[in-house]
Amino acid sequence: MPVAFNARLMLAHALRVAVVAAIAWLVHAEHQRFVTRQAAVDLAALPISRVQRYLPEAAAVGTDSNAVLGGRDLLAADGAGVGTIFHTSPAGDAAIGFSGPTDLLVICDADLRVAGVEVLSSRDTRDHVQAIERDQSFFKSFVGRSLVEIASIQPAKEDAVAGATLTSLAITEALVLRLGGAAAAGRFENDPTIADVQIVFPAADRVEPDASDPAVIRVTDREAIPLGWILRTSPAADRVIGYQGPTDAIIGFDAEGTVCGVAVLASFDNEPYVGYVRDDAAFRGVYRGMTIEQVAGLDPGATGVEGVSGATMTSQAVAEGLVQAARARLDKEASGLAGGHAASPVTAIAAFARGIDGPQWGALGVIAAGIVTGFTRLRGTWFGRLALPIAVLAYLGFGAGALLSQAQLWGWAQAGIPRGAAVLLALAVAAIALPVTTRRNIYCSHLCAHGAAQQLIVRLVKPKRSVPAALRPWLAWLPWVLLAVAILTAALHLPFGLVDIEPFDAYLPTVAGVAALVIFGVSLAVSCVVPMAYCRYGCPTGVLLDHLRLHARADRFTWRDGVMLGCLAVAATVHWWPA
Repeated sequence: MPVAFNARLMLAHALRVAVVAAIAWLVHAEHQRFVTRQAAVDLAALPISRVQRYLPEAAAVGTDSNAVLGGRDLLAADGAGVGTIFHTSPAGDAAIGFSGPTDLLVICDADLRVAGVEVLSSRDTRDHVQAIERDQSFFKSFVGRSLVEIASIQPAKEDAVAGATLTSLAITEALVLRLGGAAAAGRFENDPTIADVQIVFPAADRVEPDASDPAVIRVTDREAIPLGWILRTSPAADRVIGYQGPTDAIIGFDAEGTVCGVAVLASFDNEPYVGYVRDDAAFRGVYRGMTIEQVAGLDPGATGVEGVSGATMTSQAVAEGLVQAARARLDKEASGLAGGHAASPVTAIAAFARGIDGPQWGALGVIAAGIVTGFTRLRGTWFGRLALPIAVLAYLGFGAGALLSQAQLWGWAQAGIPRGAAVLLALAVAAIALPVTTRRNIYCSHLCAHGAAQQLIVRLVKPKRSVPAALRPWLAWLPWVLLAVAILTAALHLPFGLVDIEPFDAYLPTVAGVAALVIFGVSLAVSCVVPMAYCRYGCPTGVLLDHLRLHARADRFTWRDGVMLGCLAVAATVHWWPA
């Protein structure tokens, strides 16, 4: 039954939600101050032995480097320069992994080629970082590469460490962001000339690069009337290789926002092949009349043109480059990085959807099925009681490792939400928004893989014992104590891994720590005796979500509210106490 409207009840509920929101804000604000203090890492204070593991000839850390802004020179015993050392924070802190950013220590030789990379510090989930450190090939993939080359890397899931995808992608992105200032320019030094632009806009008289995006060029005629704009494929597509190198191209959009022409410019590819593509009107005409959204949504191999005769690889690379440039532009608009106008909701949604792969869509489908089941009579059928728990356990649990946890929630409160976490984001929104606005905690009842495991135990084992009455009051406190520990750890930046208080990392056994595995095994074993034992007596994430749930007695102040107010007081004191 829906909760009847009551002014006192709704006010109390709103205040309860506001307290949790205020704690999250204070955790975030204090974290920003903490990051600022930690950003000033004194590289000279690092033990030289850490450097010598990768650059044995280094004997000391010298003064500020002229080669890398913010870095320091590495000196041999005779004082000669042998390399450079730097770290990725704070420039790389915008790259959020599973629950936070990672600061990397980078050691380069005298030629500015990477000799070694290691984790200097991390605010990401410990077990995920350790999984990457155990992977011998991940950091070695950067060794021997120049800083300019690394700056042009596009982090890809196929290069990520299994079980720690978000963290490894963020580490690569942190390196790219740290080096982006030095390597932001593309491989093609010369900008498109007015003659190049006139291939697409014959009446063009003046061109002006967009201040917010160097790949965009605004075009006007002699009367200063805007004709449209040009999108350049470099640098977005500089890693798209044809026969033997990348090609720079431009695509023009008229005042109506549709493609009016394509022109192929400079290239590192074989010039005869490039010339064939330049002269092929049919190839260039494929895109005419399309919007940028349509270009971005193209499958380059399904444009209706198999490839320019005699230059198949080159023409296919140009086609791929046009698509990548269009997608990069839309992504900038969606993130607010492109100037001139705000991104439309359709553009933002399309950019977000393009980043979701097939398995993620499957997981989102399971989440949708869980929400529908929780609000319909399906929850009492074989589907809701058996099929859905199996799907949640297999797909969201062991398949995607998608479970909400204190480490993830408070890590997000500190550092923000990582890109590419579509499944976890959907889970978090459903888990928090639905209890706040309805009387149902859908996540705990239908979307938590560990809850699903216990539900299946109830169906198969049929445990019937109950906890002794004398222990129940003490056990009622346990998840709240764990929740308070999690909040205070996040607010005070205590050196304690929150993954060690819950079993959820065990669903990614390749990265799970001993504590998570032990809690996983013990909690399921106890659930074979006491029905839903962990959910009822051990889960801090569950009690947080239930605390936010709208219910008929939400207007009553309890000791649980006292715990949250105490956490709020501590977080406020930490943040506003004079340093």
